[in-house]
Amino acid sequence: MKKLFPLILLFCIAFEALAQKGLPKFWISFTDKNSTSYSIDRPEEFLSARSIERRTDQGIAIVEEDLPVNLEYLNLIKSRGISIINVSKWFNGAIIELDDTSYLDTLRSLDFVKSKIIRIKPRITESIEKSEDPKFKTNISPIPARYGFSYNQISMLNGDVLHEQGYSGEGMLIAVLDAGFTNANILSSLRHIWDENRVIAWKDFVKDGRDIFDSHYHGSLVFSIMGGFQPEMLIGTAPNAQYILVRTEETPSEYLIEEYNWVCGAEFADSLGADVINTSLGYTEFDDSTQNHTYSDMDGRTAPISIAATHAARKGMIVTTSAGNSGNNSWFRIGTPADADSILAIGAVDSLGIIAGFSSRGPAYDGRVKPDVAAQGFLTIAQHPSGNIVYCSGTSCSSPVVAGLTACLWQANPNSTNIEVIEAIRKSASQYFNPDSAYGYGIPDMIKADWLLRSPAEFEDDSFISFTLFPNPAADYFYLRVFRPEETNNEEVTLNIYDLLGRLQRQDILQISGQQFMLDIRDISNLATGIYILEIRLSGRIYNLLFSKR
Repeated sequence: MKKLFPLILLFCIAFEALAQKGLPKFWISFTDKNSTSYSIDRPEEFLSARSIERRTDQGIAIVEEDLPVNLEYLNLIKSRGISIINVSKWFNGAIIELDDTSYLDTLRSLDFVKSKIIRIKPRITESIEKSEDPKFKTNISPIPARYGFSYNQISMLNGDVLHEQGYSGEGMLIAVLDAGFTNANILSSLRHIWDENRVIAWKDFVKDGRDIFDSHYHGSLVFSIMGGFQPEMLIGTAPNAQYILVRTEETPSEYLIEEYNWVCGAEFADSLGADVINTSLGYTEFDDSTQNHTYSDMDGRTAPISIAATHAARKGMIVTTSAGNSGNNSWFRIGTPADADSILAIGAVDSLGIIAGFSSRGPAYDGRVKPDVAAQGFLTIAQHPSGNIVYCSGTSCSSPVVAGLTACLWQANPNSTNIEVIEAIRKSASQYFNPDSAYGYGIPDMIKADWLLRSPAEFEDDSFISFTLFPNPAADYFYLRVFRPEETNNEEVTLNIYDLLGRLQRQDILQISGQQFMLDIRDISNLATGIYILEIRLSGRIYNLLFSKR
């Protein structure tokens, strides 16, 4: 892949222009890829060895849409004085910039340009450019530096157990498509990644003249949730993975161009062989109301970014994305690309596993379960570009929790396909048999997902019971969330707490009813600090969970 990387980078640069802030932008589509000098029989000319290997391992064919856009078409457009900002091979088109819209008729007269040309960003003047950044809705507050609370957001999904088994992202490549990465190259929690040369590429598809590392705080927070490693302060979900940093989001405005930027960014990640794409972004309504989406667009087949996310899945990648932060406003529902098929849309819960009010609700407009799963997105621990360890709230913060652990899970099961990994994560979740519009399939259990990938036959009867213990580590109490495939009425459950020497420390015998319920175990303050086994005896079976007492 290292030998091919300069070729790919140069190809991308060849038709780039620095976008002028005020000029309108348009999307144009080409009719074909005829007479291209590239061939699907020679994919090494436009895809990295790693990208080809990912397709080969999953039995995915290289097809015409993988071919670069016809260079002759691009040259003919440039020869007419038209600036090309970004190019998409999947969509076979380009983002162009025009000062004189009379050129649109000239473009339409070209036999290789489709007649439908879409304005994706209007002319902008300084007087109407927004000065605030309302789109992310992340609530950031500093925490005392002596506390390291990232354990809860990882252990809620049993990600810490994956780490203990030696799966913390080694060999996996995660692309972060976001708004910018201010100071991400100097943050203390990410220093180890740079020192080990594990950021293999970065690229700006916004092209507004800003440095990707001096453009916006949002991507830096997201990156730290996955890649951070600062013991006793912040440990990320995939601290040993490799990363690609891609800027696609324009701030502080909101226009349809950002979805097309994302398409190009996802293609770049694909060409370098990314395994996972995290995008803590979402789109519903725009500053130009004529571009607005409606809930009926949330069908996975309408919005450009959702179509592209599905394309990415078909190329063998796993896309994780934030469900959205509209749960408390009039939009209420998920945004795009959360509606895309064959991806993971992530809702947000608090540290106790309770859905956050702001987390956008499903389902997709066509009735599919959305969000897919949920993770801690309220008071999630991250590092701010200022260097402070902070609380971060929003589905922007829950998505990277899942993205990083998904990479670790795939590392543990390298022979699985992306779809098999996604399905295992869904099936492992706390309410897989009873999904809803808030949690989706629920809070995933990465160890159960690992079992599903290794021994799927054990779970074919759908008879297993799901348990989620939190907070973990626990101080004075913990909750045990239980989900059963079927309703139960006044059944007895026995909870035994053992130390690691097998000595019984406590026993609780409780009556339970229903299909899902929460058991509240109080006053464990008398237990010494350490690791314990919670034995659960229910329906003639015995289940064991590890938890930590602090």
